[in-house]
Amino acid sequence: MERLKRIFKLNFMGIASGTIFYCLSLTPSLLPRPPFFEGMIAGISFALGYAFGVFLSWLVRLVVPRCEPPANIKRWAWATLLVVAVFLMAAYALWQKSWQNQVRARIGEQPLQSHHSVTIILTAFVFASMIILAGRLIGWAIRVASAYLGRWVPARLSAAAGTLVVAIILVLFYNGVIVRAFVSVSNNVYKKQNVQTAPGVRQPTDALRSASSASLVRWNALGYQGRSFVAGAPTQKQIGNFDNSQSAQDPIRVYVGLGSAKDAAERARLAVKELERTGAFDRPVLAVMTSTGSGWVEPQAAASLEYMWHGDTALVSMQYSYLPSWISFLVDQDKATEAGRALYDAVYARWQQLPVNHRPKLIAFGLSLGSYGAQADFSGTSDMQNRTSGALFMGTPSFTPLRNYFVNGRDKGSPQWQPVYQNGQTVRFAAQGDDLKKPAAAWAYPRIVYMQHASDPVVWWSPNLIWHKPDWLKETRGADVTPNMQWYPFVTFAQVTVDQFFSTSPPVGHGHNYSNSEVAAWSAITSPPNWSAQKAQKLQHIISDYPI
Repeated sequence: MERLKRIFKLNFMGIASGTIFYCLSLTPSLLPRPPFFEGMIAGISFALGYAFGVFLSWLVRLVVPRCEPPANIKRWAWATLLVVAVFLMAAYALWQKSWQNQVRARIGEQPLQSHHSVTIILTAFVFASMIILAGRLIGWAIRVASAYLGRWVPARLSAAAGTLVVAIILVLFYNGVIVRAFVSVSNNVYKKQNVQTAPGVRQPTDALRSASSASLVRWNALGYQGRSFVAGAPTQKQIGNFDNSQSAQDPIRVYVGLGSAKDAAERARLAVKELERTGAFDRPVLAVMTSTGSGWVEPQAAASLEYMWHGDTALVSMQYSYLPSWISFLVDQDKATEAGRALYDAVYARWQQLPVNHRPKLIAFGLSLGSYGAQADFSGTSDMQNRTSGALFMGTPSFTPLRNYFVNGRDKGSPQWQPVYQNGQTVRFAAQGDDLKKPAAAWAYPRIVYMQHASDPVVWWSPNLIWHKPDWLKETRGADVTPNMQWYPFVTFAQVTVDQFFSTSPPVGHGHNYSNSEVAAWSAITSPPNWSAQKAQKLQHIISDYPI
């Protein structure tokens, strides 16, 4: 019974610190959050603050061992703390509606009409209680282990040894049970989806598509996303209707799924054979499109390039995982870079064998984790200039080395959210299509474009947020980031982490949605013949309604 009381006994400084963390977590972040997730962040933040307060309390007692106040003062202090804590928690749960509406206004979403304070408070209570209880149980296990080891070693050494033993057990349990179970369940769920086919998707009959009867790739080996990709291209008639052209062609789409070959190198070689079979190297534009974790290639990015070039294009991609990008990042991150290198190297090697004046424009493309993988094959600006005819990278994660090289080397005075690198001579960053016109200096070919929104949490998430205020919150901010967003240790990291789960929910032009800028980006990179502002506007309208 005494042990149970000890487990559930609360710490004064822990409650005070936890309340502060809770309140800060409800302040605005990059994107609007549903009330359940607001409560989840608040609960996690409270638990982190509680742990920090417990540590401070322990430190004070260690430095000043006889600092215990009288019992009557402790009672008044506890009563005051509880009243203040309850008031602040309720008040911030109410105020968060106003903050959320500020964020919604920035990205063009309708304001909230009702409060969700009860949901937030209850969810926060559940999450905070679970985490604090888990921490108490770990502390109890350390004391038990230390007491047991104290039979053979000195007290101070037994405490360190007990902590080490429990830490090792927890790490082994996490890696051997929790992670393994998570990966196993994820594999089972998404592997089943991978063998399915999206509604309305049919095996192509056109020999210019992978998985047709003429193809070297089997339909059932493509995977869920691969089948959608090869079947989702606009038809020759649709492309012809776009600009009243009689010269429109059927686009070439090549895709190699996980089931088509045993490793990335073999899949890349098979993709090149498919390109050769379809005559892709005779097209004026050949785009190597690195997929996201699940094998998905954004339909709008693919279709806009095909419409722009009258269908006289070839697109190639391949699958390296069937897990969503956020899970692939955790367990398959190396596969993204391996696939990006293997596919681009194989296509480039074949492209280089062609006569110089008969080579298509060779374009690199990637979105999200696909952007991370697509950039793995390049070492810098000169390498991309020598080995591509241009590149488009959208929503690039913050852990991408090449992108960080350009951002960190930006010209003085340009903000992190929209940096200018070497006066925009080759590489340009943009949030909207019009941003590509900046700076006014000449923009040489080949052109490298990074599309990134100031409100995209995928771009700005980093473990450094735990202890370091980023430049994008120090400098002039993007128009869709509220000036009321502040950086707080641990709290901001938790906020941006959860923001990623809703990154595709905002309207286009915000968050992780880039389909309103792809037409402008492709036209700037590839310089299509007879292009005009009227055609761009018409195509953007088509792409905006294009099925995802």
